[in-house]
Amino acid sequence: MESQDVALSAPSPFARVAGRAAQFLLGVPLGLFQLAAVLGFTFTGAVVTPRDWLVAVWGIAMSTSCALLALRVHRSASARRTAFALLAAQGLFSSVKFFAYHESAGLVFAVIVAVTLATLVAYHRAMSATV
Repeated sequence: MESQDVALSAPSPFARVAGRAAQFLLGVPLGLFQLAAVLGFTFTGAVVTPRDWLVAVWGIAMSTSCALLALRVHRSASARRTAFALLAAQGLFSSVKFFAYHESAGLVFAVIVAVTLATLVAYHRAMSATV
């Protein structure tokens, strides 16, 4: 029985840049920076009601997940699929911050989420095409 070798093509330079950009955006602004902001607001007394605590815990869990997932998103298709779900949660979180709390930072993070989503989609498609 003959075995057939499947030649895997390397991703394009654009795909590699898109993957690293998605990894950076997921890990730094949506992960570490947002985690620091949530912790800062939580421990400076801005969190007072149960609703505020729910949003704070949501932000801590989500930003920690983004920071940790960013370490794997460049080489794992399942991590990229999980990242899409986290980006949806990030979009919802940005909406809550903007519409419920009237914070303009929600718009800034919504733009970061959109750019991260675009780079992640580009990288995920390029990686799916190389297999």
